[in-house]
Amino acid sequence: MEEASANKRGSISALANGLNILEVLSAARGLRGVTEIAAQTQLHKSTVSRVLSTLEEYQLVEQDGASRKFRLGVGLVALAGPLLARMDLPRAGGDLIQAVSEATNESCALVAWTGREGIVVDHVDSPRLVKHITPIGTRIARPRSASVQVFLAEVDQAQRTQLNPDYEQFADEFDATYAEIIKRGYAINDGDTDPEEWSVASPIRDFRGDCVGAVLISVPRFRVTPAMAQDLPKRAVATAEQISRRLGS
Repeated sequence: MEEASANKRGSISALANGLNILEVLSAARGLRGVTEIAAQTQLHKSTVSRVLSTLEEYQLVEQDGASRKFRLGVGLVALAGPLLARMDLPRAGGDLIQAVSEATNESCALVAWTGREGIVVDHVDSPRLVKHITPIGTRIARPRSASVQVFLAEVDQAQRTQLNPDYEQFADEFDATYAEIIKRGYAINDGDTDPEEWSVASPIRDFRGDCVGAVLISVPRFRVTPAMAQDLPKRAVATAEQISRRLGS
């Protein structure tokens, strides 16, 4: 028990040391060497070297070949990417989903992908009395939800197995569905999660081409006409493509 506690304390201490070093490099205007970092963090140089080696392994810092000094690494961009996307989506697409809602009189939302679930980051309510509402902050994790289907279509089979409890049992069916989503550019939830809901989602991509969110249009199922079932996916795709361009895709 004492050994486990000591290991835990050591892990926490190492994490704190790593964060301190990242803070020093974040505030630095140029490169920083081991001696400089040790002085600023009040850590022993051997500790700084050891922590930097680990941070470099995960691309959180990188070493300049000429000076052998350090700067922040590109790995931080990958870590911050999902957060930046969640912050940028409302700015990039808020006016566009407003326009969709006004044109269709139905609810429209922006859903950001965290890697495990969707989070509603912006939402415009339908002006109709009967409507679907997904308030900002709503977490969407059900695999057959339109937005989650969009996200699962983008990941590999290992992640699909982890995020979709039914995937292993119906892998062929799901893989065919995901392939169709990629091909046509949208996913449909036609009463699959709730007999009263119909929704369509289309992927939003960032400057790297990665799927970071989705445009989601939700309608009470009883109100969906054949014409709407044709029109709303086109609107979702067009809106998602506009937002993607604004994000640099």
